Amino acid sequence: MSREPLALLGALSLFFLQDLAISRIGPESSLAWLRASAFFAATLLFVALALVLRRYVAAWVVAAGILMNFIPMAAHGGLMPIAYEVIAATGEFPEVTPATIGSQVENSKDVVLWREDVRFYFLSDRFFVSVPVYGPNIYSLGDFVAFGGVALGVAELALYAATGNLPLAAAARSLRRLPKRAPSPS
Repeated sequence: MSREPLALLGALSLFFLQDLAISRIGPESSLAWLRASAFFAATLLFVALALVLRRYVAAWVVAAGILMNFIPMAAHGGLMPIAYEVIAATGEFPEVTPATIGSQVENSKDVVLWREDVRFYFLSDRFFVSVPVYGPNIYSLGDFVAFGGVALGVAELALYAATGNLPLAAAARSLRRLPKRAPSPS
């Protein structure tokens, strides 16, 4: 069996373990060290998977999204900051009040903060989207990049199924076939 299906299976397993650790273990828990360790280790392993799956452009795009999320989360102890002002402006989350500022949102990776307390605000959860079936949520720029990478991965796999070629591998083969230019006389 090739490494790629195993890497994808490992990535899915790692995602669920990381999500479980981040969302179910609070920062004040006696197991907070486990939550933080799972977050940092999983992030590094996700990015390392891009090396295993390097033939897929999608792997690099997903890794970029993960790294974009890593920056604000690392600055906030493994939790994704979300400004209270962003939540309040949506009108969709009445359970989040000024009294919850500084707390981890239950069953989530988010921590509610005042806008001025959010480090790397431009990479934090700040884009409200209501998705049919899933419902309202607030996403980060890194989330959108990672979602785009997943969509690109589906397209890459469809192209591979149709042609037997991966786009990145086909482009590399084409570049290798280009004639070498002769050095220009000086």
